[in-house]
Amino acid sequence: MNGSKQASICALAGLLVLGCGGKDEKPEDAPSGERTKEPTPETPKDAPKGPFAAFDFEAAEASWQGSWVLEGEVAGKPVAWMIDGALLVESDGAKERKLEFSLYSPCQVAYTDTEAGVTVYKSFVFVRDALHAGLGSAGTVAGDSVIACTGGKTYVLTGDECLAWSEMFDNWKSEPANCAIEGEGDARAFVIDGKTKIPFVDDMSLATAQLQGKVAVKHANFEAAKAALASTGDPAP
Repeated sequence: MNGSKQASICALAGLLVLGCGGKDEKPEDAPSGERTKEPTPETPKDAPKGPFAAFDFEAAEASWQGSWVLEGEVAGKPVAWMIDGALLVESDGAKERKLEFSLYSPCQVAYTDTEAGVTVYKSFVFVRDALHAGLGSAGTVAGDSVIACTGGKTYVLTGDECLAWSEMFDNWKSEPANCAIEGEGDARAFVIDGKTKIPFVDDMSLATAQLQGKVAVKHANFEAAKAALASTGDPAP
């Protein structure tokens, strides 16, 4: 290629990052690669007290310890649970399996089959001394906030601010949402988007009618829970 033709090509390509034989350059208004605004705040998954700081996780975890008969993953089919710390042993009456138990949020527990890599979530609420757990939506009052679990999200209403928290890539992320407390007395409920309603059971607890009927029963030990499951098929003491 002759010199004049090469010079013409270089002139047309003057804005390229790599010039013809020159050093790297870029226009003054080119992006710097730095953030122009702060990202959406995140809270690590293993620090749930971040999004739900007012909730007493330790007390709730302690209340879950022991042996229970409660609704299993299949609606209407109870199972026996024995919880010892993070260990959960489940019996369906025919077989047992060991799972990893954790308090996922103020109104959901999670249990994981580590070998299969499968995690299941269960809604719960303590209404005074009674544990309601299973399918349905639940909520609780913690400090100045009302917290409700429904539709795969955990809603936190503090004053007039409503945030919807969800977990993504091992972090809790929030976004503004539309929720409020509506009604009085028996009609008082946590309302999301003007349509999804989770009734108050008492001043501190919320549960849909479906969950209100799912009462877990505690037993003296795992053998007693399994015996109750075998003899009745219902979560009876």
